Amino acid sequence: MTGETRSEAAAENRKAQLLKGLAELALLSLLAERACYGLEILDRLRDGAGMDVAEGTIYPLLHRLERAGLARAEWRLESDAARPRKYYAITDQGRLELDQQTTEWRRVSRALTAFLDRSEP
Repeated sequence: MTGETRSEAAAENRKAQLLKGLAELALLSLLAERACYGLEILDRLRDGAGMDVAEGTIYPLLHRLERAGLARAEWRLESDAARPRKYYAITDQGRLELDQQTTEWRRVSRALTAFLDRSEP
């Protein structure tokens, strides 16, 4: 692997780790709007939040949120669908978690932005 390729791989790894950490907050925020099924969640996170999240990342996160009581799932058969889809919705406990994570994200974001901007004129 060349130095440039290694550097690109390291940058992609850093980006992936950052997105993984933010994915739960974004996902809870999305589910707070309305129940969604998996591929819809992926599309909305990619298009709306600019998060290039893989299926292999989102489904384990959905299952973890479900096990933690922050989300619930139910199978629905929509009239336009050939088979049932599993819809995920936020729970009351999930709404509390979303509020806490949002407050913490905003605090950290403000502090880090101020820190990064400290040397700008």
